[in-house]
Amino acid sequence: MNTLSLSVVIPAYNEEQIIGECLRRLAEQREHITEILVVDNNSTDGTRAIVAAHALDWPAITLIDETQQGLVHARNRGLDAAAGELIARIDADTLVAPDWAARIVEFFTADHEGYWAAACGRGQAYDLPYGDTVGALRQRWRTRKKNQIKQVPVLYGSNMILRRPVWAAIRDRVTMRRDIFEDVDTGLCVTEIGGRNAFLPTITVGVAPRRMATGVPSFVRYMSCLPRTLILHRRYGLALAAALLYLPPIIVMHAARLVLLRTYDARTRRFTPANLFRATVDRVAP
Repeated sequence: MNTLSLSVVIPAYNEEQIIGECLRRLAEQREHITEILVVDNNSTDGTRAIVAAHALDWPAITLIDETQQGLVHARNRGLDAAAGELIARIDADTLVAPDWAARIVEFFTADHEGYWAAACGRGQAYDLPYGDTVGALRQRWRTRKKNQIKQVPVLYGSNMILRRPVWAAIRDRVTMRRDIFEDVDTGLCVTEIGGRNAFLPTITVGVAPRRMATGVPSFVRYMSCLPRTLILHRRYGLALAAALLYLPPIIVMHAARLVLLRTYDARTRRFTPANLFRATVDRVAP
């Protein structure tokens, strides 16, 4: 049985701190990855140089440019250029597991009838200073249910895969607005052409908790993109449920988590209440 080819698209803007590790982990899976397209979106740091250095070691890594600023523009540039039968889209701070690509290719290759149009997996924060006990417990539960693939209405941008013909079919449907969730929009566009999105519990990736470190007002503005995206797709009931039932507890949880993030001192490895009102959050290396 011929396996499907896999392209990986990575939009990048000033990612010198993490893009090297992202590419290193992908390069270790070159047996199952046909190409990696890093779309530089006007970086002003060392991102381009780091990508170029990795490309010397593995020519399948290609650096392409998108001068129009914005994730949706960089995403489209990469997805349009991808040659693989499967196109994975991740973020520059996504750290994949050693079997990530193999599991993706295996899943879609086994889907002879093309029942699944797209798929996604979960993202789990990898540098929380206080650890991720809850995440570890969830992962243990997921391992028990690892073969239970379920259909979902949306996709997760840091860890999503589209069949190339599916991207071609929704290319003119996805919005270029920057005030919506582009991954939710993409997933809904797939369902609107009759496609099905699979959630794969076996391809969880690591992501940096950047959004967790933002202030509450900024987080509220960010999360307001969810009901706005649902309204864009005329999912009015879901938009109302998101605004009234989903967002309030998420915002409360974010505020509590932010207290832990801001009071943690990475140098002393202790929580210091005096740090609560600082503007930045210490990062802990993955």
